[in-house]
Amino acid sequence: MRRKHNELASVEQLLGSAMKDDPTPQQSLPSRLAGFVSAVLLVSLTGLLAAPVGAAASLGVSTAIGYWESLPSEIPLDVALPQHTVLLDRNGKEFARFFSENRVDVRLAQISPTFTEALLATEDARFYENGPIDFIGTMRATIVNNVRSNQPQGASGITQQLVKNLLVAQSGETSLPSRDLGTKLQELKYAAGLEEKLSKDQILEMYSNTVYFGNGAYGIEAAAKVYFNTTAKNLTRAQGATLAGILKGPGIYDPFTNAEGAIGRRNTALGRLETTGKITAEESAAAAAEPLGIIRGTLPNGCASSTYPFYCSLVRDEILTDPAFGATAEARAEKLSRGGMILTTALDPAAMTAAQGAVTTALGNDNRAALGTAVIKPGTGQIAAIAQNRDWGSDPGQTQLVYAKSAYPVGSSMKPIVLATALEQGIPATTKYNANSPYVSSLDNPVGGFINYNNISWGTVDARRAIQLSLNIYFIRLIERTGVLPVADMAAKLGITSLPRTGERAIQGQEAALALGAYDVSPIEMANAYAVFAGGGVACRPVAVTSGVRADTGTKIAAPDPDCHQAIAPAVANTVADALKMPFVGPDGTLAQMGGLPGREAGAKTGTTNDFAANWIVGIVPQYATAVWLGDPRGGQAFPLNKVHAYGRDYFNLTGSEVAAPVWKDIMTKLTAGLPAIPLPKADDAATSSSTARTVPDVRGLSVSEASTLLLENDLAPDVAEKTGDPNPLFAKDIVVSQTPAAGSTFSYREKVSLTLSQGSDTTIKLPERK
Repeated sequence: MRRKHNELASVEQLLGSAMKDDPTPQQSLPSRLAGFVSAVLLVSLTGLLAAPVGAAASLGVSTAIGYWESLPSEIPLDVALPQHTVLLDRNGKEFARFFSENRVDVRLAQISPTFTEALLATEDARFYENGPIDFIGTMRATIVNNVRSNQPQGASGITQQLVKNLLVAQSGETSLPSRDLGTKLQELKYAAGLEEKLSKDQILEMYSNTVYFGNGAYGIEAAAKVYFNTTAKNLTRAQGATLAGILKGPGIYDPFTNAEGAIGRRNTALGRLETTGKITAEESAAAAAEPLGIIRGTLPNGCASSTYPFYCSLVRDEILTDPAFGATAEARAEKLSRGGMILTTALDPAAMTAAQGAVTTALGNDNRAALGTAVIKPGTGQIAAIAQNRDWGSDPGQTQLVYAKSAYPVGSSMKPIVLATALEQGIPATTKYNANSPYVSSLDNPVGGFINYNNISWGTVDARRAIQLSLNIYFIRLIERTGVLPVADMAAKLGITSLPRTGERAIQGQEAALALGAYDVSPIEMANAYAVFAGGGVACRPVAVTSGVRADTGTKIAAPDPDCHQAIAPAVANTVADALKMPFVGPDGTLAQMGGLPGREAGAKTGTTNDFAANWIVGIVPQYATAVWLGDPRGGQAFPLNKVHAYGRDYFNLTGSEVAAPVWKDIMTKLTAGLPAIPLPKADDAATSSSTARTVPDVRGLSVSEASTLLLENDLAPDVAEKTGDPNPLFAKDIVVSQTPAAGSTFSYREKVSLTLSQGSDTTIKLPERK
């Protein structure tokens, strides 16, 4: 206490007559001096006054204190500093990470004392004794700067340096744009606020995680990795002193370019540790005798270094486009740049291995033809896997284009969507049409009309036979009956967003070729659409990210919403799924020669576009929907599949059954190995003979229990409104008097229905739960 009294007395002498002239002596000397001394010494320190400190006293103590107290004291701490975004597969294993700044926050307990002790010894030896301002250091620097030397001497302690680092990081600049008196006083006020809000340990931890060590390393964990290929927790005495020494000038004492300078700074830090009694002279000498021992370490950054680069790219695009990560493109880009997220994805390593192995086995990675695949889990929207027979990169033969996300003409794999449209309109799968070829449609036609494959006529057939043989004429006749626009609407219900509905190429209603897949759709969207048939009519948005937390706090963050809902009636979905079994039925099914999946039911539809520009197969089991595209990424019309080398031999004029189908079978066989052999749904021709659109039932007048049970049976979610209805003597208690949405409305899967109860009802009643 005596030493502190002497320090304050010397400050009072230094201020001289300014103290005597101040007319407001109500506050205690220490509290009144805190802001004013800071201001006066800071002015002197930075050379903003031409005269020594005494001249600054003319500002007046009350004026300085008033100005100090008017400054905000809380620096924003809720703006996360740039950190890594880590991507995990569904099993929790990391497969990629992004960062704009190489920073990984760690707790103080995870930092070796060999660093923190050296840091304090070299940067702020009195950190735990001082407040936010090191008066002794500031006084020393003031005297040196204003009296003894033309070379400025710094006086910032750890807390003040942390404030500067935070302000720089939050500004997005490399340095603070202004260093005038007001800025420096504000920094001091922020430092004072930090000291009140955080403990010394918290400030030291935060500083250790924000400070820049050079070579792209922000924070001690990244620095330990970059310079010694280790962790902050495992730093040796010599390594900790080296990193503390670098902070004096990361560009000057860079161990990679100036080993001698780095060793000198390390030894200086060791000497300070010895002086402060943290280590003995023997320990200091032993550490100083060690070689520098630099081992450059690296962390993967971006998709190029990912185990699954194309899936990584898919996630990156999702971050940049999905509203869960920000309302605007700018906000999402900022979110990606700032990072600090740990995102769990739907990536299934087993599915990825199966898909990648299948495409590589078929074509290799240097084939002029390309394969793009996507695997979706029905009822979830989760993208379990994507694969393609290309290496990631920008060199010849490599690509950064994700084929699973790219759109191509889909051929006959569009036909089940036409069937779904018909079923929804009450046109059953038993409906028969003449499928003889050629046929001139009442809609738009190619020259000579439409023809079946090889121009074969098959007579009168129903929808199942037409799916089995992939008969173009049947589905042209069917789309004439359903209408073109309803088929486009059905595609949208199933999650296909790429069909042009506006603009010059918009579908107007005459485009019969829509039934034959003349429009571009991506493998992800095709797999997701077929997943609706496997999932009882439930459609979801395809998503890669399933959950996320903040890396620093573990707080849950928003993830993309798959928006799963009842898109089409179960009877419609089940009937299409049942019809998709037909291509495997011989002897003339399009997939009969290949055979189905061993020991289980499967459904699939191939597709071949005009002039062999592309091949497709999209198929399902209850657990997975998988799409496979085969084509030349340079353009199918210019480079058709007239000759492709696959599976060790040449194929000519490829259809979907020769190469794409075996790839699909290979993937699905491996995916389903060990899974229960659940059969596909059975058709319900009776239910699809009339309109199958589902509507909200009328539950008005029912008891709340009866209404809830009925809604749950219809895949709706009952919810009791807090406010009851108007007085009505005709209604007893606990009766539903109104509902939203109204009875008869079409509804989404598990949509909430709000129930307003009669006056006097218990609105906190516990409702029956979904079984």
